[in-house]
Amino acid sequence: MTRTDARPVALLGAGTIGGGWAATYLARGRPVVVADPAPGARERLLGFLEASWPSVRESAQGVSPDVPLQLIEFAAPGEGALRDVALVHESGPEDLGAKREIYDAVESEIGPGVPVLSSSGGLSPSALQAQMAHPERLVVAHPLSPVYALPLVEVLGGDATSAHVVHRVVDHLRTLAKRPVVLRREVPGYLTNRLTFALLREAVHCLAEGVADAQGIEDAVVYGITPRYLREGPIISLALAGGPEGMPAAMRSFAPAIEQWWADLGHPHLTEEVKSILIEAAEQVLAGRPLGQVLARRDEAVVKTMPRLHGDLAAPRAADAGTANHLARQDTSK
Repeated sequence: MTRTDARPVALLGAGTIGGGWAATYLARGRPVVVADPAPGARERLLGFLEASWPSVRESAQGVSPDVPLQLIEFAAPGEGALRDVALVHESGPEDLGAKREIYDAVESEIGPGVPVLSSSGGLSPSALQAQMAHPERLVVAHPLSPVYALPLVEVLGGDATSAHVVHRVVDHLRTLAKRPVVLRREVPGYLTNRLTFALLREAVHCLAEGVADAQGIEDAVVYGITPRYLREGPIISLALAGGPEGMPAAMRSFAPAIEQWWADLGHPHLTEEVKSILIEAAEQVLAGRPLGQVLARRDEAVVKTMPRLHGDLAAPRAADAGTANHLARQDTSK
């Protein structure tokens, strides 16, 4: 797996995430071998690619006008089509047993040096690799949807993962215009899901407690929080709240209030009553709009927004040096 490697990439699972990976590679002229035993998987993938291709073209330069169907091969483990792939993206069900079965089916077919990247959104990589013949090659590479437009990919190895393989995966993802974030330790849900569901937990609490209606909660995030986070995240946003002195001033001014707010955050449980409240809330906000239409509009907004941030994404940051240092420390410890 090198910058000039033209070998096909194996995609195990052709759902939304697997389809997003397919679009990412096809947009760069890279052949893919797709394996998904689910009935109708082929038709769903081709439909996904056809529907998303205009957005894919807008997300990257030099993309072919039509989906390059000639670069797609559909196969199944054991047929020999995976023998010469450069790497594997596993995007199967979010179930430990199911993923282990997938690895067991493909490991004997792919070369021992071929990295296996799991798109898991929260399973332990150490648990994922526990029964593999070559556990050192398993790396979580968790993208966000739409995969072809959002650059972030969480990268996390397990106890047996080779630091060299993590290096290779990070380097490879950067050739796809991704922004890999290497996590330093295993936690359930990784990083992005923990941040996302922390906000969701408080949204559910405020909805259940009647602090605001569903549309008000949606508006607070869409028209207040989200625009402020377009350029910087929560840590820098807090520093900006301190004015010219930055974080020291923010700590002096806001630390006591933040502690009080944290202490009052909710711990809702998804009881049948709360589930019903959430279902009714979603229906109210959707107001009859089809979910497919809402999804398309969200993806369109993402595609139009990301080019404005491309300069920031391409520029090196101090965090990149921190990642390199962390990986170097891993190299010396394994």
